[in-house]
Amino acid sequence: MIKSTSCIAAGIAIVALLAGCGKQEYQSFEELDNANILEYIQRNNLNVSQYKETDLFYQVLEEGTGNPIDYTKTYPVVYTVRSLDGAYNSGDTLSFNNRYADYFGYFPFGSSAAGTPTVERTGDFKEVIREVLQKTNGKIRIIVPSRIMYGRNGSPSQGIPPNASLDYVVTVHDNFEDFENNWVIPNMIKRAGLNIDEFTKTDDGIYYKILTQGTGDPITVDSTITAIYTLRAPAGNILDSGDNFETELSGVIAAWGKIVPLLNKGGKVRLFTPSPHAYGSTGNQQIPPYASLDFEIEVKNE
Repeated sequence: MIKSTSCIAAGIAIVALLAGCGKQEYQSFEELDNANILEYIQRNNLNVSQYKETDLFYQVLEEGTGNPIDYTKTYPVVYTVRSLDGAYNSGDTLSFNNRYADYFGYFPFGSSAAGTPTVERTGDFKEVIREVLQKTNGKIRIIVPSRIMYGRNGSPSQGIPPNASLDYVVTVHDNFEDFENNWVIPNMIKRAGLNIDEFTKTDDGIYYKILTQGTGDPITVDSTITAIYTLRAPAGNILDSGDNFETELSGVIAAWGKIVPLLNKGGKVRLFTPSPHAYGSTGNQQIPPYASLDFEIEVKNE
């Protein structure tokens, strides 16, 4: 049986197509990362440098002026991070999600992930900060390939897409209380729509405004009170509240013990406290380390 010329031509076309597919070249994971990073740098006209022979790029935004950074010490770190395609953007430095407080050698995942493959692959990331920034109280940008961060799977719980190379801006603090007093709390007050000039600042950095003095009995540091309260995070979201909270002032955070006795029972106050007068460098189950907090407290007149 003789095939028609049209059938023969179609057969040749299919063979050629299959042969062409066999020769097609695909970018490796590494090549794709590098191409995306270079395109991002050029598109945003970034003045970055390559770190040694790695595929990381960095730019010192503020020189460090504090102590030498040590992997074995705990520092409060504040950062922003975005994926190069803009699909993920965590740029709010008041957010709990953008705070880190653990041994610097475990940055950015924390000691709970120590020894895992992901953490082991980020050694150069920390090295850039230690070797380039060198000292605390400085700020550095680092662009990190996806393959040494969250890889092909991304991090769905955080909203980080697959194959997402990341642009970090990291500030390593030495004295976080100064940062809280001079930047965090003033911006918390502003974000809450309040006027900082209407607040009194104590010597230890607590900002407060008495909303109602109260007409009941005086309150002392040894008093037992019943309070209505609302607790907000630095970003303004409500963390906790209660309408019948009974406590001894000596048994709660220091900020309450310092400010609530300025009221009489029936009084109400808004206070913004730096972390040393709240849950400090350790936090608790609900509150992360180095958390400045916003309280609205009304003491019942009972």
